[in-house]
Amino acid sequence: MRTRLTLCALLLSGTFAAASPRRTYVVNWGTTHELSAEDRALIEKCDRQLRAELLRRGATVTDRKDARTAIVLRPTLEVLPQGLKLDMIGMRNADKKLLGSVSVKAGGASRDAQLRAIVKHVCSEAAEF
Repeated sequence: MRTRLTLCALLLSGTFAAASPRRTYVVNWGTTHELSAEDRALIEKCDRQLRAELLRRGATVTDRKDARTAIVLRPTLEVLPQGLKLDMIGMRNADKKLLGSVSVKAGGASRDAQLRAIVKHVCSEAAEF
């Protein structure tokens, strides 16, 4: 009996999750003109991974600044000697109300592994905004 109830609850929760509207994000990086070419390339790679991860999680990512229902994400990537640090602020586009901020550091592994780890963590936190 418990198994049937658990299965029904899971099916119902999946139905409600599928029926919920998709979140729309606008990713807005700061200026990168004073950075080195390597840092800019790393930021571009981070941007591609961030957008791909948000899409994978069922969100819509747009570049339209006029999307009233969108959540604006403002990430900044800091390249440290032994790691990476990704800070991100989330705000509502309609009234610019701050929804939250996330700061994640990774170190020790390769740059690609660090980048994958911090992007996944930041995207899971952005889902809570």
